[in-house]
Amino acid sequence: MGLDMNRSILLLKFEIKKIMARKKALLFLLGLNVIPILGGILGIIVFIKFKTWGFDDLRLSLLTEAMRGLFTAHLKLFAWIAPFFLSLVIGDSISGEMAKGHMKTLLLTPVTRLQVIISKSLAVMFFLLIAITIGGLFLQTTIWIAKNMSQSPKIVLDFVEDAPTTILSAISAIKLLAISFVANLPVIAYFVLFSLFSESPILMAFSGLFVMMFLQTFVLMAPTLAKFDPFYEKIASWIFTRHPSKLFEIDTLYGIMDGKLNIFDPAVSNAIIGCVTWSIFFFFLSALIFRRKAIPG
Repeated sequence: MGLDMNRSILLLKFEIKKIMARKKALLFLLGLNVIPILGGILGIIVFIKFKTWGFDDLRLSLLTEAMRGLFTAHLKLFAWIAPFFLSLVIGDSISGEMAKGHMKTLLLTPVTRLQVIISKSLAVMFFLLIAITIGGLFLQTTIWIAKNMSQSPKIVLDFVEDAPTTILSAISAIKLLAISFVANLPVIAYFVLFSLFSESPILMAFSGLFVMMFLQTFVLMAPTLAKFDPFYEKIASWIFTRHPSKLFEIDTLYGIMDGKLNIFDPAVSNAIIGCVTWSIFFFFLSALIFRRKAIPG
């Protein structure tokens, strides 16, 4: 048991290094965080410009509110473009390695197929966690820099005492981080399952994204279609994309940021349960198929 655990840990480290070593991984991290990176830079520029405009008592609070808006926009954009990047990362990790014969070589080592599929999935989750964290940290760093600049003896400022100096509280940040992570779990599991049916990363990504977009379009149209036949709404209730969408709604994000919503509120907890349930289902199905799949090479 101990030996299997050690092998699993070594395999996980190996898969994480492979993902992070790819040149496109850095591009993906930049692409997933384009709003906080550009927004943070612009925020600092605006802060520096404002120091001569006589808005000393409002400047930091305005910058904070702007960063909160950018943070929300970042989460929404992240939800839209993350599937694209995740499909390519997973495609390289599974479909690509099967096409190149690397998967066959890996399975010749003393590891089980279950360990392989779990380690590859966890490695992608680790990549996702890094991507989610970078955006929030970058925007919060902008506020920290602005606050310290305002305390410079060369700048005489008179801030409002109750002006916010953080985008959100540490607890709210952890909640949003957890929600963003959980919302993307079924997406990762979905693409892991899709990657087992193709040896072309691009083809896998394209077909997987096409099906996902089709499903999400149906979910968005279901309320209208239900006016003609309630059956459409019943079908939509069984489509997994509606759960991540619920977690990334503007009302949900602002509710968490302002402390008005909790992850245990039915509107949020039901979506979280749905995401976790679909993730388990997709991963279980992936492990079952991978166990019986003939690996080329």
